[in-house]
Amino acid sequence: MRLKISKLFMVFPRRQSQSALLIIRLTAVLLLFGFTRWLFYFVNIRSFSHLNLIELSHLMWGGIRYDLVVIAILNLPLILLATIPFHFRYHDSYQKMLRVLFVMLNSFGLLFNLIDVIFFRYIAKRTTSEVFAFFGNPAENTSSLLLTFLYDFWYMLLVYAILIWMMYRVSVWFTGHSPTPVRKFRWYLTHSIIFLVFCAFTLIFARGGLQLKPISLINAANYTESRNVPLLINSPFSIMQTMGKQSISQKNYFSEDELARYFSPIHTHLDVNQHIDKSSLVAKPNIVILIIESLGRDYIGYYNPAKAGLTPFLDSLFQHSITFNAYANGKRSNEALPSILASIPSLMDKEFQATPFIANQINGLGTILKKQGYQTAFFHGGNNGTMRFDDFSHIAGFDTYYGRNEYANDADFDGKWGIFDEPYLQYFAAKLNTFSEPFATALFTLSSHHPYQLPEKYKDAFPQASGNMEATFSYTDQALRKFFSKAAQNEWFNNTIFVITADHTPEKSQYGSYQPYWSLYGVPLAFYSPLFDKGKRIETIAQQADILPSLVALTPAKDTLLAFGRNLFDSTSQAYAVNYLSGIYQMLLNDTLTVFNGQYVTETYDLLTDPQLKQNLAAKELTSKNQENTLKAIIQQYNNRLIFNNLKP
Repeated sequence: MRLKISKLFMVFPRRQSQSALLIIRLTAVLLLFGFTRWLFYFVNIRSFSHLNLIELSHLMWGGIRYDLVVIAILNLPLILLATIPFHFRYHDSYQKMLRVLFVMLNSFGLLFNLIDVIFFRYIAKRTTSEVFAFFGNPAENTSSLLLTFLYDFWYMLLVYAILIWMMYRVSVWFTGHSPTPVRKFRWYLTHSIIFLVFCAFTLIFARGGLQLKPISLINAANYTESRNVPLLINSPFSIMQTMGKQSISQKNYFSEDELARYFSPIHTHLDVNQHIDKSSLVAKPNIVILIIESLGRDYIGYYNPAKAGLTPFLDSLFQHSITFNAYANGKRSNEALPSILASIPSLMDKEFQATPFIANQINGLGTILKKQGYQTAFFHGGNNGTMRFDDFSHIAGFDTYYGRNEYANDADFDGKWGIFDEPYLQYFAAKLNTFSEPFATALFTLSSHHPYQLPEKYKDAFPQASGNMEATFSYTDQALRKFFSKAAQNEWFNNTIFVITADHTPEKSQYGSYQPYWSLYGVPLAFYSPLFDKGKRIETIAQQADILPSLVALTPAKDTLLAFGRNLFDSTSQAYAVNYLSGIYQMLLNDTLTVFNGQYVTETYDLLTDPQLKQNLAAKELTSKNQENTLKAIIQQYNNRLIFNNLKP
């Protein structure tokens, strides 16, 4: 045994030159980054079950390039301090400082990689720089939420501690030797050259190679299919790519004359000519929008018979509603409000509220309906200021905000996010009774969100649910039933149009039904009213951005409107849905999914014949030019109108 150890020391002696010591440490970090990528893969293996061994190996090998970028940038101070051509770097205190710096810098990078091992199930992408905005918002219960996540996913904290310990052991096991001081020109020249060589390689690695431009998220999209990008890159790279950068850039795919031919967000004649008998509508119907936290179509029996009984009230209500096969325009709650209330989908790395474009002039639903004499209000039982809901609702024209402060009874506080849905929806119904008609309101529920808290009396009340998440869906469904029961007792109910949708799909949504795109973005969209003669199930594509122009068509607000969605009650409008994830655009049009990286189409799938996205038609050059031009036109209209503050017609 001693002989084997002696041979090992001969190959890897503990005492190394400063240059070798630095290389050993950085190589150790590269191996740990590789470990976190494999861990990310195995924990989320159902998201990548389409990969064969060769494709997986190709991604893992390609991921090294992105790991080197982050390691070079994170360790730049360490590299400079460890190779600086002066003899004081051999002092013991200086070496201890380098060891501490090595562990601290790389612990930060590994932390975000491990966070996304779990967080990926919620947002289906790597974390971006907006995470700092969330933790920097004093309105969020960040300390409580962090403790909850640490409690639920304690094993990731253990893995993190082990990785830090391994880095520490590497840093103390291998030590630098101090040569006899040689204060001659040759020594300084040699070490100056070594310093410059390390600087040159650090620059090359930080750029991702010798190509003209540093690698970016677009390079990742070119390397593999869009759904594989989170496995290829790492979380610090995603954060760095989105930090301090303008969210979008001006696009000039088409001239102004060509642009309008492919897509225009200007709507001039919003009216009703399908699905609803126009004569049955009152002149100024009340509007109530119910946005249900995280409720994907896969969990509603009306859409998915396998989940029959999980949401019995919504299943029944939708039978009497005008329903569509809708898709969310984003994967986060703070992306949903601009889409729903202002028809501004989330087509950039940051949500609309976190960009300078929040100062742009927009026509939100509240602004439009107030011109018709509507009273407007927005309701959310969370902390006032959470996710900037209060700010955006005011921008969208909702004059009054009712949050946890206005509810003023923390006996119903769930301890994490806000007021439980059942009492808050009863509060909502009571408030509506005090409003003057016509009114336009929106309410955002919150109970169906991790950690999926239920009031004590409902702990075992939903045996049909599989797990805590589904139990909160059943709880919110029951809360909605009680809300409608109370609301139906009032005269205003009979003159009201209710819109029921969700902000996004829940965690692990990419594991859902047989169709990945449906599972990742599929949300309910139903229009219910006692004014409608009967319910209809419309097997047509819709999106959250369609809600605003559709509601304007159902009210007397016939002004020219700028909206990136369409009027669902107009038979001449073109059905489509658009999303953006990890630097990649996706558009569903004519049952064809087009994936675009900002420069060219990388993937095209026929969802009717290939719901599992196995046959990339773009690779066979079968992509429709009309599909590509439509998506480019949407992007150009979106980017340029945001940049030049041109969101009002």
